[in-house]
Parts: sequence; C-alpha cells; structure tokens
Amino acid sequence: MATTPVALPEAVLAAISAGKNIIRAYREHLGYAIEDVAVTSGLTVEEIERIEAGHRFEKGYRGRLARALGLPEGTFGEETDILDAA
Repeated sequence: MATTPVALPEAVLAAISAGKNIIRAYREHLGYAIEDVAVTSGLTVEEIERIEAGHRFEKGYRGRLARALGLPEGTFGEETDILDAA
C-alpha cells in the first residue's frame, strides 16, 4: 500500500537537522510529554525513550506512534530513524 509523503513542519525539520530524533521532534513540536504519547500509543515511557534514543523496535511501533501523535500512518516510514527490530 503506497502512502503519500508527509510534509514536515519547519520546526520539526529544524530539530531533525539539529540531530533530534523525528519522533521526539514531532512530539515536542506538538507539546506532548512522553507520558502523553505512552498513554495514547499503548507503549511504555521507557519504550518511547529508547525509540527516541535510536534503539531498534518492531515495525508496528511506527503506526502506533503516528496515530498517538495524530499523524497519518505513513509519517514515520521505512526511511525514518525508527529501525526495525533485528
């Protein structure tokens, strides 16, 4: 299933360019705490912290995080820095 690319807000692009993880950049741009995203995604705070630190996680986490942030399903596609579990 093809997804339409999502245009990232300027603030998110700037944060990513400064080295911030895309999930953290979006979360902070939207004003959400990690705890907020944990509740809405069903992930733990620790899992989100690890994702934001660049650790590898299951492919399904991309969609869960996108939905928790109110973003389209394909926002965090294969090319983002949320890596599949090894």
